[in-house]
Amino acid sequence: MKAKKKGKLPLIDRIFLWINFGLCLALLLAYLAPVTDPRKVWIIAFFGLAYPPILFANLLMILYWALRRSRLALISIIAIACGFGVLKNNIGFHPGNRDPLKSSDTNMIRMMTYNVHSFKKYGSANDVSTRNDILAIISAKQPDVIGIEEYYTRKKGRFAMTDSIKKIIGSDNYDVQNFSGNENDVEGMAIFSKWPIIAKGIIMLAPTFSGNQCIYADIKKGTRIFRLYSVHLQSINFDPEDYRYIDTITKSGKPDIGSTKRLGGKLKKAFLKRAEQVELVKAHASKCPYPFIIAGDFNDTPTSFAVNQMEKGMKNAFHEKGFGLGRTYNGDFPNYQIDYIMASKQFDVTSYTIIEKKLSDHFPVYADLMLR
Repeated sequence: MKAKKKGKLPLIDRIFLWINFGLCLALLLAYLAPVTDPRKVWIIAFFGLAYPPILFANLLMILYWALRRSRLALISIIAIACGFGVLKNNIGFHPGNRDPLKSSDTNMIRMMTYNVHSFKKYGSANDVSTRNDILAIISAKQPDVIGIEEYYTRKKGRFAMTDSIKKIIGSDNYDVQNFSGNENDVEGMAIFSKWPIIAKGIIMLAPTFSGNQCIYADIKKGTRIFRLYSVHLQSINFDPEDYRYIDTITKSGKPDIGSTKRLGGKLKKAFLKRAEQVELVKAHASKCPYPFIIAGDFNDTPTSFAVNQMEKGMKNAFHEKGFGLGRTYNGDFPNYQIDYIMASKQFDVTSYTIIEKKLSDHFPVYADLMLR
């Protein structure tokens, strides 16, 4: 009988070693997502979307090899270290900057962005309780400027939201853009400001009746003027059956080829569209004569091409002062960071806060910005 070769890995370790190599390759492909235009190579965008679970799987491999007391743990350690910049995009390393008291400094701007999902819980009808809780957040944090996606208001009654928000912030300075085509039930986007809005406009990112648009307002604070771009980039547009399928996969782990293709097609279409939309917003902002802020629901993760392109030449408030995973979405799809506040270089970010209250399917986000 032949003696066992010295140093040969047991079968189980060899299997895990090949799995480890596959996970490291997936991680390296995810690192390409922020710099790869999905209009040229779309498959890479899916690896960027899957970065958090791929990262977690590599961490499990490190644990496995550590328990086996094997230096093979270095494989995933090195792979993770190679993408430390991507890791920093997804995890904030700034504790102690959350939920500050509002500064009295005259150069400070408290900026909030909130996808309110028509002031209702996800998948629910309008309810007064959710409406009141969302207004209570705005009242408590007193943003100087707020951009609202999936905005909803009526002319009269409890859901005359424009009147309610004007009263809360103590200002008549606002811009509401209606994309529903219905005068009685306005659905669209809004900007509210405690300071005068001297100009406003819209960048059409999608067909007229789509809520995926960009609105902007030039705001005069004392003798200074700055611009806010409030954006709502392309949604994935999952249907109820898509969410039911995701729920089934989560519980049973049994994929269906037809349903998987349908979801993949919708994700691909959204990746491509957001790449185009970011180009439009950045081209417009490049001609802006004032310091500017781009904030809103990007519908994409920190490891995406769209977010990476949008933040070029800007300060991402989460990177500057965020802490933890930075998750801003709390709906049925995986809970990622998809809402952002970015400011041109004339601003300093002094704080960043995600208010983790499940009212709409997004958490409200605000940052304190110093206009130098």
